[in-house]
Amino acid sequence: MGIITVIFSTVGGLALFLFGLRTLSNALKRAIGERMRFLLERLTGRAYRGAVVGALTSGILQSSSMTMVLLIGLINAGALTLSQGIGVMLGAEIGTTLTAQIIAFKIGHYYLPVIAFGFVLAEVFRGKRMGDLGRVILGFGILFLGMDVIASGLRGLTESPGILRLLQSCGSNIVLGVFVGAGVTAIIQSSSAMTAMVIAMGSAGILTLPAAIALILGANIGTTITGVIASIGSSLSSRRLAVTQVLVNVLGVALFLPFVSPYSALVTTTAGTLPRQIANAHSLFNVTVTLLLLPCVGGLVWFARRVIPGKEIRVDTSPRFLGEEFLNTPSIAVDQGRHELLRMGELTGTMLHSCQEALLHADLIHVKTVLETEEAVDALEKVIDNFLDRIDGAMLPVRDARRLHAFQHITGDIERVGDHAVNIAERAESMIKKGFSFSAEAQRNLTDMFEKSLHLYRFSLQILKNEESTLDEELMELEEEVDQLEVRYKGRHIERLEEGICEPAAGILYVEVLKNLERIADHAVNIAGDVLLI
Repeated sequence: MGIITVIFSTVGGLALFLFGLRTLSNALKRAIGERMRFLLERLTGRAYRGAVVGALTSGILQSSSMTMVLLIGLINAGALTLSQGIGVMLGAEIGTTLTAQIIAFKIGHYYLPVIAFGFVLAEVFRGKRMGDLGRVILGFGILFLGMDVIASGLRGLTESPGILRLLQSCGSNIVLGVFVGAGVTAIIQSSSAMTAMVIAMGSAGILTLPAAIALILGANIGTTITGVIASIGSSLSSRRLAVTQVLVNVLGVALFLPFVSPYSALVTTTAGTLPRQIANAHSLFNVTVTLLLLPCVGGLVWFARRVIPGKEIRVDTSPRFLGEEFLNTPSIAVDQGRHELLRMGELTGTMLHSCQEALLHADLIHVKTVLETEEAVDALEKVIDNFLDRIDGAMLPVRDARRLHAFQHITGDIERVGDHAVNIAERAESMIKKGFSFSAEAQRNLTDMFEKSLHLYRFSLQILKNEESTLDEELMELEEEVDQLEVRYKGRHIERLEEGICEPAAGILYVEVLKNLERIADHAVNIAGDVLLI
């Protein structure tokens, strides 16, 4: 068998394996994905509970990387703390070993009828729970087919003395094996796929147990790349969780590295075949590391905060005023919706203050505050929208029906105010990184524009809170003044450019900020106008 055939077989088999894994994972997510999310949010109060839920979640989803991405999303939304996330992440290291245990079984050519049976179920019961079960079975079948193709292709490596020497050297040079395993896993972003290839090489007789253990240890490090990528641009706690995963896996490998030979001897006593020994080595490693580090969650949190310093922004995105019980009394539900809407408005007001500080005082910490609070505001908007949509308008008095309609509009206006705050914060970040600065006059103009726009926005929230039936003259005068200021300040900006006082690049950002502040004022008037319609 030529080397080209080996490559094609291995790559094709790996593609089948990953496709089967994705099919299996997607089917399981459709069937029980929301329950997994519920478990993660509700049952992670203590580290050991989080570990159990993490093991269960990654075992069912067949991916610790997917569990990490889900964790990062929950932490961004404020549903989990860093400490809870670390507990779940440690458990996920155990759950992911289930894949290795499954693929270590020798099922011969039974995968063909498994694929046929799964396909029939998926097609006949499409859109139903039985169809999801069919896709699970189909995923398993394709997964095993991919394993068989990989194993068949890799047997051809016995004809390549150079590759054989490299693989054999991974057994004597453990560090080399760890680097190879980490590199390949980082590229394919799946420790399960890497483990599958190691087991396939073991089945083909081209790999020793110590070499397989070295590659698997490396795979545990390489798999952390997914969490690192997913955490980019996420909240502070999410980035800390990704760093902690890297630390845990590197620390675990470092602890095992000096004892690979005796560990190999121990693992040989657990099974009679090499594929099963490799799977057991993978499971024992992850279970041991998790049990050792589970009592150290507090220390891991401390380390993560030292590596990525900064003030953590904790915004509770779970509703404080909404609940299923209120929907039984629609008029009360409308009132509760207004309370939650005001809370969302206050969060957005915090974003406006922070983007002002970021822009006028070149403060990146306030940029992060805006971006992290935006995640919370977006999550809260979805919750409020869903709650308001579920209120039975037919059961409401005429005035409450108008209030419900107004609140549905106001939700969108408040969310868009948050979007404008993000726009301003991003321009502040760009200015800081590029070293731009505004002239003294531009600074004064922006300060004036900020104060009037923020005052207008807070005024509109006060009108919403009191549900005043008339528009205050001061509100309309402020809105008109903001519009006039935007025109005047743009005109002065052009004059400063001609006089060479302002930097052209900074001037572009200046005009964009003015436009965003004018839009914020417009949304504030919209909010007040919707209250008028009540």
